Amino acid sequence: MTRPFGAPRRRLLAASTFTVLGALGALGGALPWAAAQAQSSYPDKPITIVVPFSPGSATDTSARIIAEKLGPRMNVPVVIENKPGASGTIGSSFTARAQPDGYTLILTSSSTHSATPALFRKLPFDPTGDFIHIVRIATIPMMLVVRDDAPYKTLPELVKATQAKPLNYAYGSPTSQIAGATFNTVAGAAANGVPYKSQPPAVTDLLGGHVDYLFADLSVVTSFMQGGKLRGLAYTGHERAKAFPSVPTLAELGYKNFDLVVWVGVAAPAKTPDAIVQKLNTEVAAILREPDVLQRFESLGMQVSPNTVAEHQSFAQAQRQIWTQRAVDAKIEPQ
Repeated sequence: MTRPFGAPRRRLLAASTFTVLGALGALGGALPWAAAQAQSSYPDKPITIVVPFSPGSATDTSARIIAEKLGPRMNVPVVIENKPGASGTIGSSFTARAQPDGYTLILTSSSTHSATPALFRKLPFDPTGDFIHIVRIATIPMMLVVRDDAPYKTLPELVKATQAKPLNYAYGSPTSQIAGATFNTVAGAAANGVPYKSQPPAVTDLLGGHVDYLFADLSVVTSFMQGGKLRGLAYTGHERAKAFPSVPTLAELGYKNFDLVVWVGVAAPAKTPDAIVQKLNTEVAAILREPDVLQRFESLGMQVSPNTVAEHQSFAQAQRQIWTQRAVDAKIEPQ
């Protein structure tokens, strides 16, 4: 006689299904809890800030000022890792691929995340889609500088010299490349751009007489101007630089169409948890309100301007469009 087993089997299957679903439910509840725990304990190990340019650049200087203050506030070491090369794309693509856990950040800038998209046909990263732009640190007007012994004492004299015989201007970043080409367009100057890996070596060659002038972040050339080795002919800020009040702005000299803004900020890989992003925004913004930090940035010609996460996301997108258009206007062919 065959033993009937339909009902008991159904009860066994139901019990097994209940057990599996219960385990899955428990696991599903544990995953958000574990993620929340990880975020609430953030940070519990060192944070790395990637700088996609060489030491001495405006991004590097900004990163070191922030890192010095951020470490004690977060109670963990904050390490600077310079990854220069390929106009900042090496460090940027490295960060874009990093774990979105708040432990790998990047010092972004108008070079890497505004101008670079206009200079390369294909990038190994999306300057806006692959990052969460956390906070703006500062804007940095540029200074057009020549050697102190250069024969041209004013900007009109420089422009006239280029028209008699093309000069060479150095550029060590995507922003200085587009700035130099844009100046050629708005001023009617005839000059050839000479590329460098970053701005500091471009300054070295300017001092050595290998090139004739340079558009550089004010923070990069401040010490050379104060030391009497370089002379500023024009400033891209809306007002004259406090440290160099004798240098006129481009707008004062009649070049009102030059509206490029150099900036630096902090970003993280896309999908970094919002709680971590907001924490970093709050901490960096607080650092930027400290009087000694303000003084250090201002002494470098950098105008501190923190914003919210939403504001900085919008700012980064808008700046990408502006710099791309200026590159198109200057007829720069993407590589």
